[in-house]
Amino acid sequence: MIFVALFMGMQFVVQFILGKIPAFIALGNQAQSGTITPAFGFIAEFTQTVLAFLAAFIMSRIEKRSWFSYGIPLEGAFGKLFWRGIVWGLALVSAEILLMYALGGFSFGGLALSGIAIVKYAAIWGFIFLLVGISEEFLYRGYTLFTLATGMGFWPAAILLSLLFGAVHLSNSGEDWIGALSVVLFALFACFALRRTGNLWFAIGLHAAGDFAETFIYSVPDSGMIATGHLLNSSCHGPRWLTGGSVGPEGSALDFVCTLLALALFSRLYPAKKTESVQIAPAQ
Repeated sequence: MIFVALFMGMQFVVQFILGKIPAFIALGNQAQSGTITPAFGFIAEFTQTVLAFLAAFIMSRIEKRSWFSYGIPLEGAFGKLFWRGIVWGLALVSAEILLMYALGGFSFGGLALSGIAIVKYAAIWGFIFLLVGISEEFLYRGYTLFTLATGMGFWPAAILLSLLFGAVHLSNSGEDWIGALSVVLFALFACFALRRTGNLWFAIGLHAAGDFAETFIYSVPDSGMIATGHLLNSSCHGPRWLTGGSVGPEGSALDFVCTLLALALFSRLYPAKKTESVQIAPAQ
């Protein structure tokens, strides 16, 4: 509760300050309508990442623990697990889109960008979604999961925070309860990856790459949000169960199928160890 109070208190102060800036107000109004720009995405995600890290750092001083004990150890940072997560995230979304295409629910269209603009926006959105992966994984499966798990057990805490993660997405324009359930399933996958690998680096890569693939590469709505500066003039068409409607592929039945298959495959490739647990640094 102290962590939540710290994070939300600092977030309130930052939002109050940004709310006095006309340019940011315009970006925020655009995001509320369902369209995010690189400028808004960077400000929002960079701020959330810094505040989450700062709140956890304060708690680490109170609890006399290393900050790196909360799921993001310095050892292995952006290492093999992270890049494997990147590959899995790209593969998972690509498989879903290709299945949708095969069933007549997706058209690639032509390129919406050309030349240097492709490289520019790929780099911008790649960095923004890296921040998304880091901030959201740390907020919901870092400090909070680490702390709740010590009191109520790993999986009860994981389920509770995954439900909260899905509920938060309902505030997105274009999101619905089916899309929110898809987000919950993804969150449980990320929790399972944390449990099996011992840290968040795989989940961060998975999260960042999945959002990047949806938003930039395949240029479809992501949890009801669309972005400016995407790669394709793609379109989804057909029944809602296939395309996800305004939610995007996350609201499609294919998303549940692909995520469950990916979860089953991950379970086989990353078997449980004798002591399956998150890496925990002792109090100092």
